[in-house]
Amino acid sequence: MPKVVDHEERRAELAAAVWRLASRDGLEAVTVRRVAEEAGWSTGAVVHYFSDKEALLLFAFGTVANRVQGRLSEAAEQITEPLALARAWLLEGLPVDAERQAEVRVWFAFLGLALTRPAFARAQRLTYRAWRGRVADLLREAQQRGEVRADVDCAAEAAALVALVDGLAVQATFEPRALSARRQTELVDAHLDALRA
Repeated sequence: MPKVVDHEERRAELAAAVWRLASRDGLEAVTVRRVAEEAGWSTGAVVHYFSDKEALLLFAFGTVANRVQGRLSEAAEQITEPLALARAWLLEGLPVDAERQAEVRVWFAFLGLALTRPAFARAQRLTYRAWRGRVADLLREAQQRGEVRADVDCAAEAAALVALVDGLAVQATFEPRALSARRQTELVDAHLDALRA
């Protein structure tokens, strides 16, 4: 009998290879040939799943987003208070542990690609829009419960908080001793505390 191939599993293996290469050596190291070597496959097998480097990178970008989304879904199962859940959504963007440090490095490398590649720009735009939107929704829910001040513009604060997290992520990546995981979290908490009723 011919072997049954699980195509989603093989695509996930390739995405993992892209992820390892990108986080270890940077996105410029990601080529079809190097991904094939990293995954232990032939170049032809990789091309069967992804027509070119851009398709590979976009799939890897989606994989990173799915990893983060998976952690957020787990948090949503455990956290019922909207302000605490907004905090969890924000802390996901901070390089507070080894996994998130690697994700942040790759995320910012993708941002660089987005400056010149429309497909990456669109993916980044949609991701940021969804992030700001979800944080704004959670702030509004907290506001309706009386946990956030009535005068707070939730959409504006969500945008400010996401920008804060982005800025902290950049600075912590390049100067980790100045912005420890604890300090990053404290700065986000201070901003959230200022919104409380």
